[in-house]
Amino acid sequence: MEGFSTRAFLLIFFPFLASCSLNYEQNKAVESSSPQFTLRTASFFRYEDNEVSFTLDSPRIEQYNSPPVTYVEDAVFSSYSEDGTLEAKGRCSLLGIGRSGNMDNSELCFYGAVVMEQPDEEMTLEADALKWNRTSGRVASPASSVTTMTKGGLTLEGKGFAAREKGAEFSFASDVSGFIITDDDEESGEAYR
Repeated sequence: MEGFSTRAFLLIFFPFLASCSLNYEQNKAVESSSPQFTLRTASFFRYEDNEVSFTLDSPRIEQYNSPPVTYVEDAVFSSYSEDGTLEAKGRCSLLGIGRSGNMDNSELCFYGAVVMEQPDEEMTLEADALKWNRTSGRVASPASSVTTMTKGGLTLEGKGFAAREKGAEFSFASDVSGFIITDDDEESGEAYR
């Protein structure tokens, strides 16, 4: 898995490196290929009203100024409600956090073996890539990427997944298949496709 992460990391950063210029009048291209800072073996905790609201663990985090983005390698994260209940958790090989003026307006891009779970809703998403816009609450995968959604006894798989963070609405653009396991099916070991 470490080889895949390194390759994915290099594939993402190679265009930045290839676009570097030796023209010192245009040093922005040179600056964009070097991280502003790098953290190794990092654990991040966000607190709201003296309660942990978000945690993030990673072996390496790099922040860039131009464009304003932070990359998190092998991210493992959890989000908690105001009363400390686990709301969501997940992991991915590479997390890209695009920053605008306010962190709440950021866009999160998850790559490589993405798994997101909402235990209270018994829902799990698995994909190769997902994008989450924190402002709109919209979650989406590329049109050519397969996403698997499991919610209770329902499992669906398809391409071009889209949903809202809050609410039960979701859609797939193409190649949808799945199955439902009911309580009766669990006893008999059958499932409907």
